[in-house]
Amino acid sequence: MITNPLLEEIYNTQKRLVEESGYDMKKYSENVRKTVLEVEKKYGLKFKYSDIPGGELEQLDQQAKIA
Repeated sequence: MITNPLLEEIYNTQKRLVEESGYDMKKYSENVRKTVLEVEKKYGLKFKYSDIPGGELEQLDQQAKIA
């Protein structure tokens, strides 16, 4: 497998998030989204996603705005 320091960091982050979620896909998705929200806030970025009406990600966005 081809690798470099950036890919190693990506793989390590994915592995950490999987382990933190207890290998639960729903929890993994929630952890990833929370991490993205933290990065957006810390660095002043805004990532764009497709809109999924009624999705749970909307609840996390609302929680982040309150915090």
